[in-house]
Amino acid sequence: MPDLYICNVSSNYISKVSLLNDLEEKIYLSMDEKLLGSHGMDINNNKLYVATSDNHNFFEIDIENREVKHNYLGMSTNDLKFKNNYMYLICGENNCLIIYDMIEKQLRYEIKCGNYPHSMDLCSKNKLISVTNMYNNQITLVDYEENDFVRNIRTSNLPMKSKFYRDGRYIFVCESNLGNEIEGTFSVYDSNTGEKCKSITLDKSPIDMYFDYLGNTIFVSNYLGNSISIIDLSIFKEISRIEICGSPRGINKIGRFLYVTISDKDTLLKYDIYTQNEKFIKTGSEPTCMYVY
Repeated sequence: MPDLYICNVSSNYISKVSLLNDLEEKIYLSMDEKLLGSHGMDINNNKLYVATSDNHNFFEIDIENREVKHNYLGMSTNDLKFKNNYMYLICGENNCLIIYDMIEKQLRYEIKCGNYPHSMDLCSKNKLISVTNMYNNQITLVDYEENDFVRNIRTSNLPMKSKFYRDGRYIFVCESNLGNEIEGTFSVYDSNTGEKCKSITLDKSPIDMYFDYLGNTIFVSNYLGNSISIIDLSIFKEISRIEICGSPRGINKIGRFLYVTISDKDTLLKYDIYTQNEKFIKTGSEPTCMYVY
């Protein structure tokens, strides 16, 4: 059975939560007291890679023996993706996508992004990376085979997460309006043209999403709305809402259970969709994204 790996912004370790017994194991990135700001992760060949927004390194963890290595970049990173022996990292302070050669251990390319790239997604179907730029309401598309800029797509206010649908053509975006006392939006864009196809209003600050392809639904976490929106993809409409005690961030679904990181409670919510029963599992401080492996 797989495990959940969770980034904790204000702890110097990754939480590994067993899906067998719901217990947390701490995987330390560093034994120093200084916080690293782990904010994004990827897994490849039994190795966990972690982007740190308060540190000039990204970390590599061997899942089998827990050996931790760091790769010095000289800049802070918000998210990363591994592909074709390259590590793609977004740097919020430099507003760029860095392409790091994992064989030669050196920087290869730097591609300009928008203002404060916050998260990213990679699609093998169309060989594209989508970089979500928070502060200028923009997505940057990059061809990862050519390692070259493709286009920018204008979004609504303060996008936090963009994610390709499985066909690769459409990009779904959480447009948060974070910090404003109004609802956020959830929109679909055509990656070929940049055109907005659909948009709906959700609760306050939609921040992350999970595609349930079998159920033809999307689960969206509303950070300041303290809720999860359930969207029917066939009609692109919010059909239900789950109230959450706290501020939800990362979200995933495994079988009948919905897993949600509750950032302000330092917990992982395990929610039974059939019975509505809730279980709270301890994590590190300010849990954000999660990865199932």
